[in-house]
Amino acid sequence: MHPQTKDEDVSQKQVTIPDWVKPTVFEELLKRIVKDYKATKSMRANAGVAAGENYATVMLRIELDVEKEDNTQTTKAFMLKTPHQSEQYRKVIEKTDIFDVERGMYVEVVPELEQLYRDVGLEVKFGAELYDIEASDYYVLLEDLRPRGFGNIDRLEGMDQAHTECVLKKFAQWHAASAVRVETKGPYQEKYTKGFLRNEEIVDAFINRSIKVFLDNVHLCKGYETYLNDLRIVSGKTFEIVESLNNPSPDEFIALNHGDGWANNIMSQYNTKGEIQDTYFVDLQVPKWGSVTQDLYYFLLSSTSLDIKTSKFDYFIWFYHSELVKHLKLLGYSKTLPTLRRINDALNKYSGWSFICTATILAYVLLDPVDGADFDKVLGDDDCSFKNSLYINPRFRKHMEVLLPWLQHRGAME
Repeated sequence: MHPQTKDEDVSQKQVTIPDWVKPTVFEELLKRIVKDYKATKSMRANAGVAAGENYATVMLRIELDVEKEDNTQTTKAFMLKTPHQSEQYRKVIEKTDIFDVERGMYVEVVPELEQLYRDVGLEVKFGAELYDIEASDYYVLLEDLRPRGFGNIDRLEGMDQAHTECVLKKFAQWHAASAVRVETKGPYQEKYTKGFLRNEEIVDAFINRSIKVFLDNVHLCKGYETYLNDLRIVSGKTFEIVESLNNPSPDEFIALNHGDGWANNIMSQYNTKGEIQDTYFVDLQVPKWGSVTQDLYYFLLSSTSLDIKTSKFDYFIWFYHSELVKHLKLLGYSKTLPTLRRINDALNKYSGWSFICTATILAYVLLDPVDGADFDKVLGDDDCSFKNSLYINPRFRKHMEVLLPWLQHRGAME
């Protein structure tokens, strides 16, 4: 499975470039990273992702043509995240400042995790380089990974086994390092541990409203009658499920979750033969301290291809667990190593979360790219046609016809 390239779509997407994004803003940075910098000749700012591929931020690809002292030219490319201009979005930022959290993740958290591995002789990279500029608004500026052979898989198809294993290994490395870090240095600052599930407004607007529309359309799934009673029960328990995830018990294996690990927030690096060389996480805006089952259900149910989603689920948990233990040992974790049974007990305890991931996140992941699919539509309750389009989608229905019996047989809807 090769990365998708959506350049044609991206270049055609209309995007508003914020007023402050000018060549002068990048000048100090270019002086730092371009040897013998002389002048910035030109700047191009375009949509960084295709329409309908990103809900939470505006992504821009910034290209700057730089002249050097010897009069040769070079081009530097960056990915710039900026906020949507909508009022509703601004309110959310003011409450949670996801831009501050994400910059802190790249500046403080990620380097620390990578250093833990370096100290034991293993080179592990979790993400792109972050850069600082003098901006007059919220922003995150990252290296553009595409020149280094990185790309996203097609989210509508989902990941095959090889991609899934690479991602699970990276999750295991991340979770292991964060658990060791907290064990040796104490807890993370609260801004890195909350995640989006502590915001009741978002839980209500995103999870509850989405599930309501899902239930309105569940009759489109073959054999839906079998699940109706269970669906009504579980859909009344969303706050209870989220509350439980927010308050894990001390005897569980807990770590720093990525918090939003779905296909578009994970990039794979390929060599010329199309083989996977590395996996990076992008979008570190909503990390959450808690049970690793949050990341596991979120990723495995939203981003794997349908032919392996349930049939290989138990195998993937076994694979993740073996990588987790290997890396905890390598980093000298001093507590009792989590057994596979303990991870499975936690998956059982939080099985209600698997229903929420399926009924909400998966629907957004499988939606055909539509222009104007943005944050306001996700959280708003006035655009029923957008929410309905998530659940009448034949692709989603196909997944649900496999997932509903699986969820029921696991007791996830009790």
